[in-house]
Amino acid sequence: MHTLIGIAAYLLIGIAVAPLLLLGLYVLADRLGLKVADRMLSLTARLLQVQWLGGGVVNIVGGLFIAALGIWGALSLAPPMHRLASALLVPFGLWRVFRGVAVLRAFSSADE
Repeated sequence: MHTLIGIAAYLLIGIAVAPLLLLGLYVLADRLGLKVADRMLSLTARLLQVQWLGGGVVNIVGGLFIAALGIWGALSLAPPMHRLASALLVPFGLWRVFRGVAVLRAFSSADE
């Protein structure tokens, strides 16, 4: 299980950082006058699309998890303050799901 979590963490970090690194390499290649610069720019655009897609999916999955955790805490915890705090997680989780869906809709309309 730890290996799976580690792989997922490295994958998410790579998705977040790779477009920025490739953009820096594009600027360097463009300044040096290399012909590969145009290909690097199109690859950067593709990586940014993957980043948007990954961000939308992570927001949806994370939001569902937070909402489920809030529902579980509101139904199973004993002190009333803990139940109230858990119930406050539900709207936050649903808000994240809404934002993830909005990102995926914007991503799909940009492809068209």
